[in-house]
Order: sequence, then C-alpha cells, then structure tokens
Amino acid sequence: MGLAEDWTWLFEEQADPRVKDWALMGTPAWPIGLSLAYLFMVLVVGPKYMKNRPAYKLDTFIYYYNIYQVIACCLLVYGVVSSGWTTTYKWGCQPVDYSETGIRMLLMMWLTMLLKLSEFTETVVFVLRKKDRQISFLHVYHHVSTFLLCWLGAKFVGGGMASFPVIPNSIVHIVMYTYYLLSINKNETLQKMLNTIKPYITIMQMIQFCIIIAHAAQALSPTCPVPIHMALAFIPNVFIIFYLFYDFYTTNFIKPKQSLKKKAAKAS
Repeated sequence: MGLAEDWTWLFEEQADPRVKDWALMGTPAWPIGLSLAYLFMVLVVGPKYMKNRPAYKLDTFIYYYNIYQVIACCLLVYGVVSSGWTTTYKWGCQPVDYSETGIRMLLMMWLTMLLKLSEFTETVVFVLRKKDRQISFLHVYHHVSTFLLCWLGAKFVGGGMASFPVIPNSIVHIVMYTYYLLSINKNETLQKMLNTIKPYITIMQMIQFCIIIAHAAQALSPTCPVPIHMALAFIPNVFIIFYLFYDFYTTNFIKPKQSLKKKAAKAS
C-alpha cells in the first residue's frame, strides 16, 4: 500500500466510526496541529511577548480554573464509573464495546480528551505570569503526550479497559486542583499544612502510574482481545512520565532533605 492508502486504512478503516463526525476527531491533523500550536505559543511566542512586560497576576482566572478542573474531574469519574465499571465491565481484560450501547463510555473518553486539551491553558498562564521554572520538560511533555494519547484512545479504543486510566487520573487531579485552589488562600496555618501535603501529591501521581501500568499490561496477554498496538504505545509513555515525576520528586523533596541533614550534621 502507498502512503495515502496506509493513512486511509489506519485513520478511517481502523478507527471507531462512531466518532468520525465528532469535534476534532475526523483527522489526526487536529491533535497534531493543536499540539504544535501549543508548543510554539508557550516556547516561542509567549516568552518573546512577555520578555519586556511585567508578569500578569491572573488570580481570579486561576481560582475559577481550579474550580472548573475539580468539577470536571468529579463528573468524569462518575461518568466513566457508571458507564461500565460498576455495571457490565470486568476489572481485568475488558474489550471495547463498539456498538451504540457503548456510546456513553465513548463520550466520556472524548470529554477526557477535551479536558486534556483545556489543560494547555495552564502553561499559557505560567508564561503570562513569568513562571518560567514551571515550564519544565516534564510539564510540557506530560501535557502534549497525554492529550495525544487521549485523542488516540477516543479515536480507536473508546471504551473497555482503555477507559480505566481516566478513573485514577481524575481522582488524583481532584486532589491536586483542590490543593491548588486552597493554595490561593494566603492563611499562614493553611500554607504550612499545604506544604506538608505537597510531596504526597507527587507520590499519589506516581502510585496512579503504577496502577495504570499494571492494569494496562493485561492487554499484552494473547488471551486479551484488545488492540495490542495501543498498549504498546501507551505503556512506555506512562513509564517515561513516571520516571520524570520520580526525578521531580527526588530533586524537589528528597535531595533538599538530605542537604538539610548534612548541614545539621556539620553544625553539630
């Protein structure tokens, strides 16, 4: 087959026909174009625009954005759990229901993709607030790869065991965005409590990646009737993200503690 035939075979014949006319789902040009536009905006255009400008505060926007994320993640957990995981799904290997009865779960997968797209906003906010340190490789890679994988999930495997990661990921995000929401309050006691909690949020994120990998690994079994190519694309990416979060955790929480212990030992 030629390139055009391969493209048609993959993105039309092998894709889920139910999403063909849904927003952003017709062609991979949408997720690729949006991801490239995001990268160009936050790595080139944004920093250049802000170079000689004072940082924006954006406190009101951030406040309502965090509320939006908490509500959206709560609705996603409910939607995904009630669309199969507490009714007809098995917690092990679960094929995709490509019939019209599985359309509600497919809708949840599509909404997850849109939510991940909306998270690109966070990096734009970092740029406008001149929080350059927060625009790390981890942050940018995590956002782009998650959005692209969610698009692929909705395009090809919109349901079944591919919907499972939405549950732990959304639960962690509920905790995380609640933390961000509370962080806006400058109460000293609250801030001390949040600083104590902060490392555990990263630990929660790493634990969810382990759970997601363990669950997704079932797709590698010859007896599991799900598209293995999706698992082969998904699982290595989760390993990469896990490593990046682990590196972030050691750099920001473990090494500073070790440094303080060494200083205390020298002082004594």
